[in-house]
Amino acid sequence: MLLRFALSFLVLVSSLVLMAGHSHADSEQAKEWLSKMRTAALQESYRGTFMFSRGDMSSSMRVVHRFHDGQEQERLTQLDGEMGEILRRGTEVMCLVNGQRLIQLDKQEFSNPVSSAFADFMPGHDYYALSTNGFERIVDRSSVRLSIKAEDSARYSYYLWLDQASGLLLKSQVIGLNGDALESFQFTELKIPTETDDREFTFDVDEKVVSHQRIPMSDADARWPERLVWEAGYAPPGFMTVDSSDSNSNVMLFTDGLANYTVFVEMKDNKVLPEGASRVGATVIYLTPLKFNEREYTVTVVGEIPPMTAMKVAKGVRPEMGR
Repeated sequence: MLLRFALSFLVLVSSLVLMAGHSHADSEQAKEWLSKMRTAALQESYRGTFMFSRGDMSSSMRVVHRFHDGQEQERLTQLDGEMGEILRRGTEVMCLVNGQRLIQLDKQEFSNPVSSAFADFMPGHDYYALSTNGFERIVDRSSVRLSIKAEDSARYSYYLWLDQASGLLLKSQVIGLNGDALESFQFTELKIPTETDDREFTFDVDEKVVSHQRIPMSDADARWPERLVWEAGYAPPGFMTVDSSDSNSNVMLFTDGLANYTVFVEMKDNKVLPEGASRVGATVIYLTPLKFNEREYTVTVVGEIPPMTAMKVAKGVRPEMGR
Protein backbone atom coordinates (compact mmCIF):
# COMPACT_ATOMS: atom_id res chain seq x y z
CA MET A 1 0.00 0.00 0.00
CA LEU A 2 2.79 2.39 0.94
CA LEU A 3 4.67 1.60 -2.29
CA ARG A 4 1.51 2.19 -4.34
CA PHE A 5 0.98 5.56 -2.60
CA ALA A 6 4.59 6.57 -3.22
CA LEU A 7 4.33 5.65 -6.90
CA SER A 8 1.08 7.62 -7.24
CA PHE A 9 2.69 10.62 -5.54
CA LEU A 10 5.70 10.48 -7.88
CA VAL A 11 3.40 10.31 -10.91
CA LEU A 12 1.45 13.34 -9.64
CA VAL A 13 4.62 15.37 -8.98
CA SER A 14 6.02 14.46 -12.40
CA SER A 15 2.76 15.51 -14.06
CA LEU A 16 2.77 18.86 -12.25
CA VAL A 17 6.37 19.50 -13.27
CA LEU A 18 5.57 18.70 -16.90
CA MET A 19 2.47 20.91 -16.77
CA ALA A 20 4.48 23.80 -15.30
CA GLY A 21 7.12 23.45 -17.99
CA HIS A 22 4.46 23.30 -20.71
CA SER A 23 2.70 26.35 -19.24
CA HIS A 24 5.93 28.38 -19.26
CA ALA A 25 6.75 27.32 -22.82
CA ASP A 26 3.20 28.16 -23.95
CA SER A 27 3.39 31.60 -22.35
CA GLU A 28 6.70 32.30 -24.08
CA GLN A 29 5.24 31.18 -27.41
CA ALA A 30 2.22 33.45 -26.90
CA LYS A 31 4.57 36.31 -26.05
CA GLU A 32 6.38 35.79 -29.37
CA TRP A 33 3.05 35.89 -31.22
CA LEU A 34 2.17 39.15 -29.49
CA SER A 35 5.47 40.67 -30.63
CA LYS A 36 4.80 39.45 -34.17
CA MET A 37 1.37 41.08 -34.07
CA ARG A 38 2.84 44.47 -33.13
CA THR A 39 5.27 44.32 -36.05
CA ALA A 40 2.57 43.24 -38.53
CA ALA A 41 0.19 46.00 -37.38
CA LEU A 42 2.84 48.59 -38.20
CA GLN A 43 4.64 47.23 -41.26
CA GLU A 44 2.25 45.00 -43.24
CA SER A 45 0.47 46.26 -46.35
CA TYR A 46 -3.15 45.10 -46.35
CA ARG A 47 -6.65 46.09 -47.38
CA GLY A 48 -9.98 44.74 -46.27
CA THR A 49 -13.29 45.25 -44.48
CA PHE A 50 -13.91 44.75 -40.79
CA MET A 51 -16.83 44.82 -38.37
CA PHE A 52 -16.63 46.43 -34.93
CA SER A 53 -19.28 45.71 -32.30
CA ARG A 54 -19.67 47.48 -28.96
CA GLY A 55 -22.66 46.43 -26.91
CA ASP A 56 -25.74 46.72 -29.13
CA MET A 57 -23.96 48.98 -31.63
CA SER A 58 -21.95 47.80 -34.62
CA SER A 59 -20.40 49.33 -37.70
CA SER A 60 -18.37 48.25 -40.69
CA MET A 61 -15.33 49.96 -42.18
CA ARG A 62 -13.00 49.55 -45.12
CA VAL A 63 -9.28 49.89 -44.46
CA VAL A 64 -6.13 50.18 -46.53
CA HIS A 65 -2.79 50.23 -44.70
CA ARG A 66 0.90 50.41 -45.54
CA PHE A 67 4.33 51.36 -44.18
CA HIS A 68 5.87 53.73 -46.74
CA ASP A 69 9.11 55.74 -46.57
CA GLY A 70 9.45 55.08 -42.85
CA GLN A 71 5.89 56.25 -42.13
CA GLU A 72 2.75 54.32 -41.24
CA GLN A 73 -0.20 55.30 -43.44
CA GLU A 74 -3.83 54.23 -43.17
CA ARG A 75 -7.21 55.12 -44.65
CA LEU A 76 -10.48 54.13 -42.98
CA THR A 77 -13.86 54.52 -44.69
CA GLN A 78 -17.18 54.19 -42.86
CA LEU A 79 -19.50 51.86 -44.80
CA ASP A 80 -22.73 52.44 -42.90
CA GLY A 81 -24.42 55.42 -41.28
CA GLU A 82 -22.97 58.87 -41.88
CA MET A 83 -20.33 58.93 -44.61
CA GLY A 84 -16.91 59.58 -43.14
CA GLU A 85 -13.25 58.82 -43.77
CA ILE A 86 -10.14 58.99 -41.59
CA LEU A 87 -6.71 59.44 -43.14
CA ARG A 88 -3.61 58.89 -41.03
CA ARG A 89 -0.06 59.59 -42.20
CA GLY A 90 2.33 59.18 -39.31
CA THR A 91 1.11 61.58 -36.59
CA GLU A 92 -1.03 63.59 -39.02
CA VAL A 93 -4.71 62.70 -38.76
CA MET A 94 -7.51 64.10 -40.93
CA CYS A 95 -11.23 63.30 -41.06
CA LEU A 96 -13.49 63.96 -44.04
CA VAL A 97 -17.20 64.10 -43.11
CA ASN A 98 -19.79 63.68 -45.89
CA GLY A 99 -17.22 64.91 -48.39
CA GLN A 100 -17.83 68.48 -47.21
CA ARG A 101 -15.99 69.08 -43.95
CA LEU A 102 -12.29 68.37 -43.46
CA ILE A 103 -11.18 68.12 -39.84
CA GLN A 104 -7.53 67.96 -38.83
CA LEU A 105 -6.82 66.54 -35.40
CA ASP A 106 -3.93 68.05 -33.48
CA LYS A 107 -2.92 64.89 -31.64
CA GLN A 108 0.70 63.79 -31.93
CA GLU A 109 0.10 60.64 -29.87
CA PHE A 110 -2.48 59.25 -32.32
CA SER A 111 -1.25 55.85 -33.44
CA ASN A 112 -2.30 52.47 -34.79
CA PRO A 113 -4.96 51.16 -32.35
CA VAL A 114 -3.83 47.55 -32.85
CA SER A 115 -0.17 48.12 -32.06
CA SER A 116 -0.68 50.78 -29.38
CA ALA A 117 -3.27 48.72 -27.47
CA PHE A 118 -0.62 46.13 -26.62
CA ALA A 119 2.54 48.25 -26.87
CA ASP A 120 3.01 48.44 -23.08
CA PHE A 121 1.60 45.03 -22.22
CA MET A 122 4.05 43.03 -20.15
CA PRO A 123 3.25 39.30 -20.38
CA GLY A 124 4.11 37.40 -17.23
CA HIS A 125 3.03 39.94 -14.63
CA ASP A 126 0.64 38.96 -11.86
CA TYR A 127 -2.59 40.32 -13.33
CA TYR A 128 -2.94 38.54 -16.69
CA ALA A 129 -2.16 35.00 -17.85
CA LEU A 130 -1.07 34.77 -21.51
CA SER A 131 -1.46 31.52 -23.46
CA THR A 132 -2.20 30.07 -26.90
CA ASN A 133 -5.47 28.21 -27.52
CA GLY A 134 -5.11 26.37 -30.81
CA PHE A 135 -5.87 27.42 -34.36
CA GLU A 136 -9.02 28.62 -36.15
CA ARG A 137 -9.95 29.75 -39.64
CA ILE A 138 -10.78 33.47 -39.98
CA VAL A 139 -11.50 35.09 -43.40
CA ASP A 140 -10.21 31.92 -45.06
CA ARG A 141 -6.86 32.21 -43.28
CA SER A 142 -5.36 30.03 -40.58
CA SER A 143 -5.07 31.93 -37.31
CA VAL A 144 -3.62 31.25 -33.87
CA ARG A 145 -5.82 32.12 -30.91
CA LEU A 146 -4.28 33.91 -27.92
CA SER A 147 -5.89 34.19 -24.51
CA ILE A 148 -5.07 37.10 -22.17
CA LYS A 149 -6.93 36.09 -19.03
CA ALA A 150 -7.42 38.50 -16.14
CA GLU A 151 -6.35 37.02 -12.82
CA ASP A 152 -8.80 39.14 -10.77
CA SER A 153 -12.16 40.91 -11.10
CA ALA A 154 -10.65 44.40 -11.44
CA ARG A 155 -10.09 44.07 -15.21
CA TYR A 156 -11.36 42.29 -18.32
CA SER A 157 -9.92 39.40 -20.33
CA TYR A 158 -9.14 39.32 -24.05
CA TYR A 159 -9.08 36.85 -26.94
CA LEU A 160 -6.99 37.56 -30.04
CA TRP A 161 -6.87 35.70 -33.35
CA LEU A 162 -3.64 36.34 -35.27
CA ASP A 163 -2.91 35.45 -38.89
CA GLN A 164 -0.56 32.47 -38.76
CA ALA A 165 1.45 33.67 -41.76
CA SER A 166 1.93 37.35 -40.87
CA GLY A 167 0.82 37.80 -37.27
CA LEU A 168 -1.77 40.44 -38.24
CA LEU A 169 -4.75 40.73 -35.89
CA LEU A 170 -7.78 39.20 -37.65
CA LYS A 171 -10.25 39.15 -34.76
CA SER A 172 -10.42 40.23 -31.12
CA GLN A 173 -12.87 40.12 -28.22
CA VAL A 174 -13.02 41.87 -24.86
CA ILE A 175 -14.46 39.37 -22.38
CA GLY A 176 -16.55 40.51 -19.40
CA LEU A 177 -16.54 39.07 -15.89
CA ASN A 178 -19.43 36.74 -16.82
CA GLY A 179 -17.61 35.40 -19.87
CA ASP A 180 -19.64 37.36 -22.42
CA ALA A 181 -18.03 39.32 -25.29
CA LEU A 182 -18.41 43.05 -24.56
CA GLU A 183 -16.64 44.25 -27.70
CA SER A 184 -15.49 42.49 -30.83
CA PHE A 185 -13.50 43.27 -33.95
CA GLN A 186 -13.23 41.01 -36.98
CA PHE A 187 -12.10 41.23 -40.58
CA THR A 188 -14.78 40.03 -43.02
CA GLU A 189 -12.55 40.53 -46.09
CA LEU A 190 -8.78 40.78 -46.20
CA LYS A 191 -6.00 40.87 -48.76
CA ILE A 192 -2.46 40.61 -47.41
CA PRO A 193 0.00 41.60 -48.73
CA THR A 194 -1.49 44.11 -51.16
CA GLU A 195 -0.35 46.71 -53.69
CA THR A 196 -1.09 50.33 -52.74
CA ASP A 197 -1.08 53.65 -54.56
CA ASP A 198 -0.11 57.09 -53.25
CA ARG A 199 -3.51 58.43 -54.29
CA GLU A 200 -5.20 56.14 -51.76
CA PHE A 201 -3.60 58.12 -48.95
CA THR A 202 -4.75 61.60 -49.98
CA PHE A 203 -8.17 63.27 -49.93
CA ASP A 204 -9.22 64.34 -53.42
CA VAL A 205 -11.50 67.25 -52.48
CA ASP A 206 -12.58 70.54 -54.00
CA GLU A 207 -10.91 73.21 -51.88
CA LYS A 208 -13.63 75.71 -52.83
CA VAL A 209 -16.40 73.49 -51.47
CA VAL A 210 -14.87 71.74 -48.48
CA SER A 211 -14.70 73.63 -45.19
CA HIS A 212 -11.59 73.17 -43.04
CA GLN A 213 -11.49 72.84 -39.28
CA ARG A 214 -8.68 72.17 -36.83
CA ILE A 215 -9.46 70.59 -33.49
CA PRO A 216 -6.83 70.78 -30.72
CA MET A 217 -7.20 67.77 -28.44
CA SER A 218 -6.12 69.11 -25.08
CA ASP A 219 -5.64 66.79 -22.12
CA ALA A 220 -7.08 69.23 -19.59
CA ASP A 221 -10.24 71.28 -19.23
CA ALA A 222 -9.38 74.88 -20.13
CA ARG A 223 -12.25 76.11 -17.96
CA TRP A 224 -10.69 74.77 -14.77
CA PRO A 225 -10.85 77.69 -12.29
CA GLU A 226 -8.63 76.52 -9.44
CA ARG A 227 -5.09 75.33 -9.05
CA LEU A 228 -6.02 72.25 -7.08
CA VAL A 229 -4.10 69.01 -7.29
CA TRP A 230 -6.21 65.89 -7.11
CA GLU A 231 -5.19 62.36 -6.26
CA ALA A 232 -6.80 58.97 -6.68
CA GLY A 233 -6.86 57.33 -3.27
CA TYR A 234 -7.60 53.97 -4.87
CA ALA A 235 -6.13 52.34 -7.96
CA PRO A 236 -6.65 48.65 -8.78
CA PRO A 237 -3.56 46.46 -8.30
CA GLY A 238 -1.25 46.71 -11.29
CA PHE A 239 -2.55 50.06 -12.53
CA MET A 240 -0.03 52.90 -12.63
CA THR A 241 -0.53 56.60 -13.29
CA VAL A 242 0.70 58.05 -16.56
CA ASP A 243 2.74 61.20 -15.97
CA SER A 244 1.13 64.45 -17.08
CA SER A 245 3.05 67.52 -18.20
CA ASP A 246 0.58 69.63 -16.18
CA SER A 247 1.00 68.90 -12.48
CA ASN A 248 -2.21 70.85 -11.72
CA SER A 249 -4.31 68.99 -14.24
CA ASN A 250 -7.78 67.83 -13.34
CA VAL A 251 -7.25 64.78 -15.53
CA MET A 252 -5.52 61.58 -14.36
CA LEU A 253 -4.74 58.66 -16.66
CA PHE A 254 -4.03 55.13 -15.42
CA THR A 255 -2.99 51.94 -17.21
CA ASP A 256 -1.95 48.39 -16.39
CA GLY A 257 -0.22 48.11 -19.78
CA LEU A 258 -3.38 46.83 -21.46
CA ALA A 259 -6.50 48.42 -19.98
CA ASN A 260 -6.77 52.17 -19.40
CA TYR A 261 -9.03 54.50 -17.49
CA THR A 262 -9.14 58.27 -17.04
CA VAL A 263 -10.34 60.28 -14.03
CA PHE A 264 -11.83 63.74 -14.60
CA VAL A 265 -12.64 66.25 -11.82
CA GLU A 266 -14.85 69.17 -12.87
CA MET A 267 -16.73 72.00 -11.23
CA LYS A 268 -20.35 70.98 -10.89
CA ASP A 269 -22.65 72.94 -13.19
CA ASN A 270 -26.42 73.32 -13.25
CA LYS A 271 -26.94 70.15 -15.22
CA VAL A 272 -28.47 67.25 -13.33
CA LEU A 273 -26.22 64.26 -13.95
CA PRO A 274 -27.19 60.82 -12.65
CA GLU A 275 -24.78 59.28 -10.18
CA GLY A 276 -23.62 55.78 -11.02
CA ALA A 277 -22.39 53.77 -13.97
CA SER A 278 -23.38 53.49 -17.61
CA ARG A 279 -21.64 51.13 -20.00
CA VAL A 280 -21.24 50.84 -23.75
CA GLY A 281 -19.46 47.62 -24.65
CA ALA A 282 -16.32 47.40 -22.51
CA THR A 283 -16.24 51.15 -21.79
CA VAL A 284 -17.75 52.29 -18.51
CA ILE A 285 -18.60 55.85 -17.42
CA TYR A 286 -19.03 56.35 -13.68
CA LEU A 287 -20.09 59.69 -12.15
CA THR A 288 -20.14 60.68 -8.49
CA PRO A 289 -20.42 64.06 -6.66
CA LEU A 290 -17.63 65.38 -4.46
CA LYS A 291 -17.70 68.33 -2.05
CA PHE A 292 -14.61 70.20 -0.83
CA ASN A 293 -14.31 73.62 0.85
CA GLU A 294 -18.00 74.31 0.26
CA ARG A 295 -17.58 73.76 -3.48
CA GLU A 296 -19.24 70.98 -5.40
CA TYR A 297 -17.45 68.90 -8.02
CA THR A 298 -18.21 65.95 -10.27
CA VAL A 299 -15.80 63.03 -10.53
CA THR A 300 -16.03 61.03 -13.77
CA VAL A 301 -14.19 57.79 -14.47
CA VAL A 302 -14.07 56.57 -18.08
CA GLY A 303 -12.27 53.43 -19.21
CA GLU A 304 -12.20 49.75 -20.13
CA ILE A 305 -12.73 48.46 -16.61
CA PRO A 306 -15.67 46.77 -14.79
CA PRO A 307 -18.27 49.11 -13.21
CA MET A 308 -17.38 48.08 -9.63
CA THR A 309 -13.74 48.92 -10.29
CA ALA A 310 -14.75 52.33 -11.70
CA MET A 311 -16.91 53.00 -8.62
CA LYS A 312 -14.02 52.28 -6.23
CA VAL A 313 -11.74 54.59 -8.24
CA ALA A 314 -14.31 57.43 -8.32
CA LYS A 315 -15.08 57.19 -4.60
CA GLY A 316 -11.38 57.37 -3.77
CA VAL A 317 -10.65 60.70 -5.51
CA ARG A 318 -9.71 63.54 -3.14
CA PRO A 319 -7.69 66.77 -3.08
CA GLU A 320 -4.01 66.30 -2.41
CA MET A 321 -3.30 67.86 0.98
CA GLY A 322 -0.33 70.07 1.78
CA ARG A 323 -0.60 72.09 -1.45
